[in-house]
Amino acid sequence: MTRSKHLAGSAALALMGAVGVAATAAAAPPTEFPTDDRGFVGTAAYCQGAAVATAFGRTRDALVAICSGPDGQLQYRGVRLDDDAALMLTAAAAPDGFTAENDGVVYRVSATELIVTSGDTTVHRQPMIEYRRP
Repeated sequence: MTRSKHLAGSAALALMGAVGVAATAAAAPPTEFPTDDRGFVGTAAYCQGAAVATAFGRTRDALVAICSGPDGQLQYRGVRLDDDAALMLTAAAAPDGFTAENDGVVYRVSATELIVTSGDTTVHRQPMIEYRRP
């Protein structure tokens, strides 16, 4: 099974869950990423078409954009920096930010951190280095 097929088939550790293990073996990601009002330019964490960024941010290991389409539907767009693996999910507003869920894995984005949980287990948790709400 190729890596891209694995990522498309299962989110259970595909995007953020393996970040802690993978990041230790990879070179440090760039510290600067070009942005505009749609997110991180040239990455999957960039709002496409008529969608606009509601929020976007980065941690040491990931880029995340929350995009709002013309119909108001939200989309989570996440990128793991060590291998550019991307995940796009339907998102929802939450009291402290946004959430997205896939196969029991919940991605929580706030101005302060990105948290990925599976059931009661925290799979990944990192503080935001940068966070914007255009």
